[in-house]
Amino acid sequence: MAATGRPGPADPRGPRGRGVLTVMTFNVRRPLPRYRRGAPDAWFTRAPAVQALLRAHRPHLAALQEVHPEQLHPLRDALGPGHVLLGTGRDAGGRGERCVLAVDTTRFTVDRWRQRWLSRTPEVPGSRGAGDAFPRTAVLADLTDRRTGVAWRAVATHLDPWPERARLRQLAALQGLLLGWEGPLLLLGDWNAAAGRSRTWDAAVAGGLRDTLPPDAPGTFHRYRPPGARTPRLDWILHGGPVRVLGSRVLAERPGGVWASDHFPVLAELEHDGGTGG
Repeated sequence: MAATGRPGPADPRGPRGRGVLTVMTFNVRRPLPRYRRGAPDAWFTRAPAVQALLRAHRPHLAALQEVHPEQLHPLRDALGPGHVLLGTGRDAGGRGERCVLAVDTTRFTVDRWRQRWLSRTPEVPGSRGAGDAFPRTAVLADLTDRRTGVAWRAVATHLDPWPERARLRQLAALQGLLLGWEGPLLLLGDWNAAAGRSRTWDAAVAGGLRDTLPPDAPGTFHRYRPPGARTPRLDWILHGGPVRVLGSRVLAERPGGVWASDHFPVLAELEHDGGTGG
C-alpha cells in the first residue's frame, strides 16, 4: 500500500536542504502476554515489520507509543546507535508502558529533557486525573539542530482512549507545559481522538497548533484490517511557531505483507521557517 498525504522530498536526508527534518509518530502496539494462533497482533510477528519501517524512513525524531521494556532493544537496533530513547514507564517507579521520544543525536544535541504526567501533579510519577483510564505522560525535549543552530522543542505524548473529557483535561495539562516557548514546536502523538471530528482536535487547533497533514488524509487506526473511509486518524504531528511543512503522509505500509501495528505511522518533513535553515 502506498503512503498517502502531502507530497514530500524524495530523500529528506539528502541534498535537498540541510535544515530539513524527518519526524514520525508511531504507536508500535504493546506486546500482549498471549495470542491466538496466527494472530496479527503478536509482537514476535510484528517486530521485524516495525524495525523495517524505522530503518526505511530514518526519522530524526520519533514519538513511539505503547512501548514496553522488552521492545526497547529491537527499537534501538532499528533506529541505530545515534539515537537516544527518552522516557520512562508511566507508572510509579518508572514501571510499565511508556511513551518514548527517540532523538537522532547526530542531528540534535539534547539540551534538556523531562517527563511530566498529565495530571494536577505533573511531577508525581504515576499520577492521573480523576476519571482518567491510565496515567498519561508527555516527554518534552529542548533540542538544538547541529546543522543550523536552531532550537526546537519536541513533545511525545499518548492520550486516554476514553472518555473525551479525560483527553481534554490531558490536552489542557499538556498545553500548560508549553507556555513560554516561542520557537519551533512539534507535538507528536497518539491522541486517541479523530482528527477533524472530535472535541480534542477542536481544542488543539483552537490553541494555535497546526496539522502537518491535509484535511483529507487517510485514517491511521486500522485495527489490522484494510483501512476505509471510516478509519479514524488518531495519530497526529502538530506544530507551532516558525515551522514550514514540506511534506507529510500516512505510511500505509505492510513490510513483507505484515501489519507492523494496529496503527499506521505518520511521517512529516519540515524545517524551521525563519531563514536560518535550508
